[in-house]
Amino acid sequence: MLPQLKILIIEDSAELLEQLAGSIRSTTELFDRPDIELTVVEADRVQSALEIVHNDGDIQAVVFSWDTEVKAFEIGETGNSKVQNNAVVIEAIKNIRPELPVYVLGDAIKGLDIVNQTTGMESFFYRNDIISDPESILGYIINDFDDRNETPFWTAYKEYVLEANDSWHTPGHSGGASFRNSPYISDFYRFFGRNVFVSDLSVSVDSLGSLSDGTHAIGRAQSALAATFEVRHSYFVTNGSSTSNKIILQTLLREGDKVIADRNCHKSVHYGIVQARAMPVYLDSVFNPDFGIFSPPRLSQLKELIEENQDAKLVVLTGCTYDGLLTDLRQVVELAHSYGIKVFIDEAWFAYSLFHPQLRPYSAIYAGADYVTHSAHKVVSAFSQASFIHVNDPDFDEDFFKEIYSIHTSTSPKYQLIASLDVCRQQLEMEGYKIINELLSNVAELKEQVARFSRIRILEAKDFARAFDHFEQDNIGHDPLKILIDVSALSYSNQEIHRFLMDEVGLEIEKFTHSTILVLLTLGGMRSKIVRLYNALKKLDQGKASLNRSKSRPAIPSSIPAINLEMLPSTAFFGKREPIPWQESAGRIAAGLVTPYPPGIPLIIPGQRIMQEHIDYLRSLANQKLTIQGLYDGELYVQAE
Repeated sequence: MLPQLKILIIEDSAELLEQLAGSIRSTTELFDRPDIELTVVEADRVQSALEIVHNDGDIQAVVFSWDTEVKAFEIGETGNSKVQNNAVVIEAIKNIRPELPVYVLGDAIKGLDIVNQTTGMESFFYRNDIISDPESILGYIINDFDDRNETPFWTAYKEYVLEANDSWHTPGHSGGASFRNSPYISDFYRFFGRNVFVSDLSVSVDSLGSLSDGTHAIGRAQSALAATFEVRHSYFVTNGSSTSNKIILQTLLREGDKVIADRNCHKSVHYGIVQARAMPVYLDSVFNPDFGIFSPPRLSQLKELIEENQDAKLVVLTGCTYDGLLTDLRQVVELAHSYGIKVFIDEAWFAYSLFHPQLRPYSAIYAGADYVTHSAHKVVSAFSQASFIHVNDPDFDEDFFKEIYSIHTSTSPKYQLIASLDVCRQQLEMEGYKIINELLSNVAELKEQVARFSRIRILEAKDFARAFDHFEQDNIGHDPLKILIDVSALSYSNQEIHRFLMDEVGLEIEKFTHSTILVLLTLGGMRSKIVRLYNALKKLDQGKASLNRSKSRPAIPSSIPAINLEMLPSTAFFGKREPIPWQESAGRIAAGLVTPYPPGIPLIIPGQRIMQEHIDYLRSLANQKLTIQGLYDGELYVQAE
């Protein structure tokens, strides 16, 4: 299986199209590239070319003949008239795949005018030169392909490991020798294999670079990442997006600074605010008890809080909820920036958002957010703990950022994690669109089939619009790759459904509520897995699963009590504290975070006075087999009296 470099040629003259395609095809063998499969695809109309770009993710270059006649309807506009400027064709291609290079062929005399009329063109070539000397453009295309396909760190890392140098430095197992030669732990070596150990290197390898300083191969890999994501700066993080979030918060906030935050943010955001000694102003959670899920916060409340707190330094939101609900971040960014407030988006579950036009409108980077974090290990192809930080802030204090980064980053980062981030970027650049397009197509087919079921259904936008009254008004979206399945009509308990799916298809459910189960499709999702899931759901729907039946459904609270802080969270968190039984905590100031899982939304924040309604809420969750973080042997921490 080789990488495919398909070159799409657009020319409406049949004779010229044949000449151009033939010239390039006849030249491919001269480049002696057995490592790639190089082919040419022809299109005599712009409309068919755009269909090819949309459907064939292996197209890696477009050659567009500028004199091609383009009708308005071909690019999605009304009418049959000829467009005035063919630059709209390049724009239409980039709207589907921004990363796709477009090379323009035209009359050399008009070359400068063509350049002035376009944006997004990779390069210009004289059409007659291509016919007589096709090596010129093909060499250019292959070179650009190689640049996009480059993995600066992974390539240098692999080459160094294959040199098999003697290890006279850390780590102490010396390329696996201490494992390999032991009668007790050699099975550990055999299980993982030689490459895992010989590639576990010390940070003493200068040529590979420093993670904290961003030098050499690591620096080049991070620059490539920034180019792929179209941001000013990008950074690798090897201890998860929890740390990425804390790095950004501590970079931007000082003691007492106001930060407007989504209460539904990951707990790392709340802890990061504590560490920065900032004062959060929380947006309310919006909860639907029927499905047991949360929506993004109301934009109307965000507007109110910004207007009431114009001295706020930062807005922090979760770009994509666990269940795939998406905030219209363009509205958020425009509103915050109009008041001079920075925007930070935790986009842990939506790292692929830029790479498909169906998802891109909800991308934090596309919306212009100043700071974005991606859990590269959650839904794209990186090892656990691997994360990206992206920066687009024109006022970015890089020196201070690097100090905070050094506080949180290990001085002995694992090179395998860094390499996985490098190849993760490569895959998104080269085939992210192709993979996501196939996944979306598979999900659409699954939904079509499940729609015939009598009891199980996959929730869609219309269901979320009924569940949340601000869904349409706030232009909330949904990521189809987060498949939320309503199983409330089944006569089995969720535990039984979970057990059946695990036994039937080896499906470890990502999250479930009293009425739904969540299945994530990631870049590793395969069609065969979807077919197996469908088969299992069909058995459940038809009652052909041998499970214990249960009609009882636990009652769940319809809302979460609001957060009202009486002091800086850091003052309560770092002050003198004492544990007391949670049932007796009414009236006391909380000194720790209390978070029920699921859904993972904090109930109590340090600095908050605990009310009876918080205790009643905890009591209602007590019999639901939930994990409540922040309770220790039935006690929680409060400020000492």
